[in-house]
Amino acid sequence: MSVSMWQDGYVNASQSADAEPLAVRTITEVEALRALADPTRLAILSALMEPRHGELPIMSAKELAAQLGDSQTKLYRHIKQLESAGLIRVAATRMVSGILEQRYQANQRDLSFGDGFLRQHADESEAVMTALLNSFRDGFFTAFRDKRLAPDVVTEADAYRTPKLYLVDAKVTPAVAADIRSVLADLMKQVTDKGADDPAGSVQVNVLVGYFTDGIGEVS
Repeated sequence: MSVSMWQDGYVNASQSADAEPLAVRTITEVEALRALADPTRLAILSALMEPRHGELPIMSAKELAAQLGDSQTKLYRHIKQLESAGLIRVAATRMVSGILEQRYQANQRDLSFGDGFLRQHADESEAVMTALLNSFRDGFFTAFRDKRLAPDVVTEADAYRTPKLYLVDAKVTPAVAADIRSVLADLMKQVTDKGADDPAGSVQVNVLVGYFTDGIGEVS
């Protein structure tokens, strides 16, 4: 799931079940922001916002539970909260063993948040960002413990499996800072654009990009 934390966009609050998902939805409701501040709900939304052959999937609670390795009963409450917040919708229904099964789809392909909105709801915004960081951390260390990050001997063919983590705290000119921010934005666009095709033989990549400046200090 691509989440643009500080990007303005367009929001359409209401959609019919047969409407196409929005390209980008800007979160403007506190209820939606709170719905994102939970790792289980983030995992559900990520699954529903991951394109398959260019289309967003339509999945039942049972299918989501199987993909996430969680219990179906546990997911119901989280699914309903995401639905209530307008982040997902019931896109289809079908009868399964005499029971009406609801199938869900994301209402959008990408999420964005206006910076003013996040600052107005700092506690909720911090909870969302904490959930996102924890989700990446948990995925990283699960792969690390399972020895799935990279083989013991890395060849040129599987060099892409070698993880990279960088933490940089440096002083640069405003022009260089602007270049860095632009490069990071281009990188994320490249990842999300190419990932939408879901080509044969594709591999899952997990990318966390962060950037901020406190604007303190003089720059000569």
